[in-house]
Amino acid sequence: MTPTPLMPKTNQKPQVERGGADLMPPDASATNITALRPMDILRAIDAAIEEHGNWLTRWHRALVCELPPDRDVIAENSADLTAFGRWHDQHRRDPLLAQMAFQDLWQEYSALHDAARSVARLATTRPVSAQDYDGVVAKSDAFLTRARRIRDAFRKAVSDLDPLTGLSNRTTMNAELAAEYERAVRTDTPCCIALADIDHFKKVNDTYGHGIGDQVLAATAGRFLSQLRPYDLIYRYGGEEFLLCLPNADPKTAAVVLGRLRMALFERAIPLEDNTDLSVSASFGFAQIIGSAPLKEIIAQADQALYQAKQAGRNCVIGFTKDVTHDA
Repeated sequence: MTPTPLMPKTNQKPQVERGGADLMPPDASATNITALRPMDILRAIDAAIEEHGNWLTRWHRALVCELPPDRDVIAENSADLTAFGRWHDQHRRDPLLAQMAFQDLWQEYSALHDAARSVARLATTRPVSAQDYDGVVAKSDAFLTRARRIRDAFRKAVSDLDPLTGLSNRTTMNAELAAEYERAVRTDTPCCIALADIDHFKKVNDTYGHGIGDQVLAATAGRFLSQLRPYDLIYRYGGEEFLLCLPNADPKTAAVVLGRLRMALFERAIPLEDNTDLSVSASFGFAQIIGSAPLKEIIAQADQALYQAKQAGRNCVIGFTKDVTHDA
């Protein structure tokens, strides 16, 4: 990936994008705002490990105390009946669960439940052999080992993420932006920095409450992510503001990319947890990395362009030029 700058003419007018069907990718209407985030995986794995401990205790109790095993333990689809099994079934098509590590985890989980069901049934008619018992314990250990490895990997990832939106936080942003800036300057390739701000977000919080505001923030992040190119970077910058780094994007390309984000948010209302919908929009300002101008200056220029977008009526995209200034 080789990001970087393009020099706009000093007399160039602000670049404004106000929509248009040509800015929408063919599949934009299929945005999945319920896709799993790393913290969702972390919570599910933590819950699965706890649930497994309770399940294993019930399985052992039936064997040791010679009690009839619980019906869910000996059911043919015992793995599917657990909370983890239902969660897995609900999200089985999610790209995160398509990873080999999760496929292996589910196979081990299913194999464990199959073996435990077989031993629990046998225990009702005859003593359980050490080999059968050890087989279940080994499968339990294998599941727990893999689950903990996945949990630890996602725990590290989540520590670098904003817990609400699932986007990288400022700690990660600073390091990644510095690297992209250095690459852009060194290779003299175009790269733009953009700021996005949800329009009238304070009114959303004041009118509907901060819970709804959080849902809007999370959904907005999902909409934006769905429209970015694979190598674009996005961060929660603070409050209702997002910062984006667009490598290999001159001002024209940046306007198109940000236009897709704007349309993805504006064209479809956000479904809320109370089964209502809320329509929101966002304003965008961007600036190009130019020569040796400091990164802080480029971000400040993007902020000036964002201010101009707000002044222009919101729900638009404006690129920074020397003519874009404000007094705030």
